Amino acid sequence: MDRGFLRQNSTNENAHVLRQKAASARPLNSAPQRSVLGQISTNPTALRGKTGLTQPPQRVHVYNENDENNVPQRPAKRPEVADHPREPLAEINAYQPTVEENELAGYEEESSEIMEEEFNDEIPQSMMPTMSPEIFQELHDVYLLFYNETLDDEDEDTYDVSMVAEYSPEIFNYLHTLEVKLRPNPRYMEAQTELKWNMRSILIDWLVQVHSRFNLLPETLFLTVNYIDRFLSKRKVSLSRFQLVGAVALFIAAKYEEINCPSVNEIAYMVDHAYSVEDILRAERFMIDVLEFEMGWPGPMSFLRRTSKADDYDFETRTLAKYFLEITVMDYRFVGSPPSWLAAGAHYLSRLLLNRGEWTAAHMYYSGYTADQLRPLAYALLDACRNPEEHHKSIYEKYQERRFRRSSLFVQEWFKLAESG
Repeated sequence: MDRGFLRQNSTNENAHVLRQKAASARPLNSAPQRSVLGQISTNPTALRGKTGLTQPPQRVHVYNENDENNVPQRPAKRPEVADHPREPLAEINAYQPTVEENELAGYEEESSEIMEEEFNDEIPQSMMPTMSPEIFQELHDVYLLFYNETLDDEDEDTYDVSMVAEYSPEIFNYLHTLEVKLRPNPRYMEAQTELKWNMRSILIDWLVQVHSRFNLLPETLFLTVNYIDRFLSKRKVSLSRFQLVGAVALFIAAKYEEINCPSVNEIAYMVDHAYSVEDILRAERFMIDVLEFEMGWPGPMSFLRRTSKADDYDFETRTLAKYFLEITVMDYRFVGSPPSWLAAGAHYLSRLLLNRGEWTAAHMYYSGYTADQLRPLAYALLDACRNPEEHHKSIYEKYQERRFRRSSLFVQEWFKLAESG
């Protein structure tokens, strides 16, 4: 049949449909602009007006007051101003900058870039695991003992498709590569002209509170801190823009990890509108560019779950280990420390305090570290817990809650028993 005949008939039959579409079409000058990453609405209220959506999509939360293993829902209302300190830098306002303040656009100036020669080689490095021929041989022997190319029929993870047991060795080998590649410079504060380590602690303490208010995943907090440290490793930041760096890092990390993340308007509210929405979006684009779109830093939670396999995913051990892990974000000694080592050390210390036994060969295999490598880290974590209200006040209060098994209070009780005994 002639194609022209078909095209003519089709056009005649659908002419009235095309005219209706043309009449209702949007004018060219009113076409919607292409959204950038920061303009994508994540506000749940924006979804309620859509057909068929009576509630916004949420992460699954199952919580009741009598179940201490579950997590409460994200608060429906904004936190009250009096109940939430939204300006963490108020305590250091007396500090006077020694150089002219950098505006946001000033971040891109060459003078804001940090050069390698600006670091002092005499400044101590962050804590790192030790390696010796004896430790290497011990790990090698454990690897030969446990590694098997065929899956274990008696292992439940073999039948759980979400665990991808057949690929787990390759996955964690790749994560170990990334933790080295995306490691921040532990001495970056020496190149900053207006910032000090105690200012970083104040900022992160505030971020812990914001993170808890939004009921975000633990991975989001660790990723936020990594973004901050990596950004400060490459750019000098003025004191007036320091809180903006923390807020934007949380904004990006939530987009990367969360299903239902805070909107840009909520982030602006949490900083008490000290920065406009446009400031936050511009800073977001700039931070992503400075980090070279390398957003997939492997946080310690993945390594902690891997190590937990050695003791059959014991809930109490892992909950206490989470407390020790969150402590590390407050301490400059752990900037640049491998997250796999921090996770293994937190798990090692948790087993020690709970009397779960020795660090077995299975723990060495799944964590990749021996007890000798983890013992110095365990001592440092215990030292940080001796004055929790000074070292990590918000984390200490957070882990007093029932859903976290009151882990921070348990550690203080352990100290009392150890000193009395």
